[in-house]
Amino acid sequence: MREVTYKLLKVLTASLLLLTLNIQAVTFEEALLTLQKHKSVESALFKYKAHSEEADLKSSWGDPTFKIAAKNFPIETLSFDQTPMTGVEFGISQKIPLTSKYEKLKSSFDALSEAYRYEAKDKKRNLTKAFWEILILKRKILGELSILKDESIWVEQILKVSNRLYTTGKLSQQAILEIQIRKAEIERDISNKHFELSQIDDKLIYLIGDTQIEEESIPWISLETDANKTVDYRELGLKEKLNAKEYSLNASKLNQIPDMTISLGYTKRSDIDRHGDFISAGIAVPIPISDARYSKYGVALQEKFQALRHYEDFKRAKSRDIALLAKEIQKLISEIEILENKIIKFAMNSRYITSRSYGIGNATYVELLQSELKLQNILMHKVSLDAQRDMKRVALKYIKGEPLDD
Repeated sequence: MREVTYKLLKVLTASLLLLTLNIQAVTFEEALLTLQKHKSVESALFKYKAHSEEADLKSSWGDPTFKIAAKNFPIETLSFDQTPMTGVEFGISQKIPLTSKYEKLKSSFDALSEAYRYEAKDKKRNLTKAFWEILILKRKILGELSILKDESIWVEQILKVSNRLYTTGKLSQQAILEIQIRKAEIERDISNKHFELSQIDDKLIYLIGDTQIEEESIPWISLETDANKTVDYRELGLKEKLNAKEYSLNASKLNQIPDMTISLGYTKRSDIDRHGDFISAGIAVPIPISDARYSKYGVALQEKFQALRHYEDFKRAKSRDIALLAKEIQKLISEIEILENKIIKFAMNSRYITSRSYGIGNATYVELLQSELKLQNILMHKVSLDAQRDMKRVALKYIKGEPLDD
């Protein structure tokens, strides 16, 4: 069974390698250019453009109205020249605002469309953040895979030593079986890591297509440095939404003064009474006595307060998250330094000493496997901490508004 598993693992590894060779490799910068054309980014840009067009629509006075009316025709004859009141009226009317509310409405929608433009930019940054997270996760799995392969080689060597001890009667068959079980467990873990890498590639395909990233082009060092210039598109977007609500509130306040409609008319008559054709003019203004206009103002006022509180809460939460992430990163860096400088060295020395003692029969196979498993867990933990540190670095850069594409 062990041989079958090992052969399947070799076939899987070879297949993955062949597949990788057939896939085009791109640099980190080229992958970022692909992200800019991602469907979700384009969708956000269309939303921005749609609201930009709506700004012109909402600020329009509306089209003038033209009408033709047949007036005072006798019902029995429908004759045009039977009475002096009969005629055909041609009229035109136009709604004219008495305030600058339509300018305020345009400013409101312009600010809202600008907010959506920032959201489109933030969408691209969010995809870049997700791209970094996938790369970090892939590096973590590759690191774990490297540890497991080293452990597999070490266990294979220990198995040879164990077989020699078994032939001399210094080791039981149970010990051989336990070591073989441990070797099979490592082979199982290696197989699982290859499948995890395949899943990572599926996530990359969603972001940048069916390509591979050139490892040497990934600027890992950029995660360790702070940028002098920050642009937080989320904050800018919320600020523009607040501006939009402020303009909308001003427009609602001005809307309490109704629009005026001016109309002009020309009536073509038969001139029975010899007074010629008629002209007419009119002005119509709604009487603002209903609660509708005042209710709209109340709604606009509450929406403005809501946007203001949201913006203020965002800034407070942002400051909190920056402080927490910075401390978590320092904590992880400190733990990694202790692992690298002390714990890993001690664990490697412990395994080395135990394996030497085991080779001369002074240590049991249980002590040997415990030292091996202890070292593996420590190395795996170190790889996990590296990934956690860089994940939080990416998150901190995103929250602060630092560039993620350097």
